[in-house]
Amino acid sequence: MRIGIITFWQGKDNYGQLLQCWALQQYLKKQGHKPFLIRYDFVGNIYRPSPRRYLKLFLIYPIFRKIGSLINKMKNERLRYYNDLKNEERKFSDFLKENIVVSDHIYSDYSALRKTPPLAECYITGSDQVWAQKLDYEDNKAFFLAFGEKDIKRIAYAPSFAMKNYPHKLLPLLKKELASFDNISVRESDGCRICASIGVKATKVLDPTLLLEKTDYLQLLGKVASTKKYVYIYSLNIVSANEIRWNELQSYIKRNKNHIIATPASGYTPGRELFGSIDYSYATIQDWLSNIYYAELVITTSFHGIAFCILLEKPFVYIPLKGKYSRGNNRVLDLLEDLDLNHRILDDNSTYESIAQQSIDWHLVNLKLIRKREHSFLFLKCALQ
Repeated sequence: MRIGIITFWQGKDNYGQLLQCWALQQYLKKQGHKPFLIRYDFVGNIYRPSPRRYLKLFLIYPIFRKIGSLINKMKNERLRYYNDLKNEERKFSDFLKENIVVSDHIYSDYSALRKTPPLAECYITGSDQVWAQKLDYEDNKAFFLAFGEKDIKRIAYAPSFAMKNYPHKLLPLLKKELASFDNISVRESDGCRICASIGVKATKVLDPTLLLEKTDYLQLLGKVASTKKYVYIYSLNIVSANEIRWNELQSYIKRNKNHIIATPASGYTPGRELFGSIDYSYATIQDWLSNIYYAELVITTSFHGIAFCILLEKPFVYIPLKGKYSRGNNRVLDLLEDLDLNHRILDDNSTYESIAQQSIDWHLVNLKLIRKREHSFLFLKCALQ
């Protein structure tokens, strides 16, 4: 079956984004299908106030708040410029070109996708946070497969809403868009509850990266990052070293005579070099996997960082996000709960030392993962029949 997949794919430093895209294609190919990435040139719902709105904001809000906002914006722009330079080392475009089948056409917006939809017998939306793109912005309808002929099979595989509750005023529109699907699955329990609230049944399944096994990823491994024992930090969605209790982590690393390697990446915020004079690795996809595989311990705030620690059987510490970005924690917490790995979460009652000293029974974890995997396989098998 020819299957068009719509998901995020344009990130230059989000490793999980590209690997989930690759993993779903790999799985579908193994089942005899012909998957391809629909290259939707998505830029997101960018809000640009009118000049009149700018004036209103200037008059209503205290001037120091406005100045602070402008300063932060300038800092982020400088960070993005620096990251663009460093991202050339990651070579994501090479990985995409060499490993992922793509549509011939790049769709510039939703109207272009509706006008000349890709030829396929089935469309799949997901994984990643594609349903976090709310329906109050028309271009986001692409992620709800609102294009193509009505008789084309439509499947949602593991999309994430990245929120506990969908905006109430948008629930009727969400129900309308989901009515066109033949089968729906999501990545988190919160997604199941959102769908249930509008009378839609959704199955909870694994992220596509977890459909594959350790051996699949060992074939991708790149070069070894260091001949020294090292702790690997994959930092995502943090703006301060204090967010990962840096002083405590440094003390732990010194006691254990480890080296430190860190890979900054962009998600909700631009990636930052937060940890002073350590080794920063702007790794390729292959080298990023190696950085995890050969580490003594992995420290991360990232869902896919955790997913690959589990796949590659590496000890890890998960650091939940705080404040407005904490909505991204539920997908990680769900996974850790399912695999009985809650003891790897750094919270007020634990330390790096206490977590690192606890062993992981990888045999037991893999047995649980196999059962979850079989459940996800069954969903896809039934959906694609």
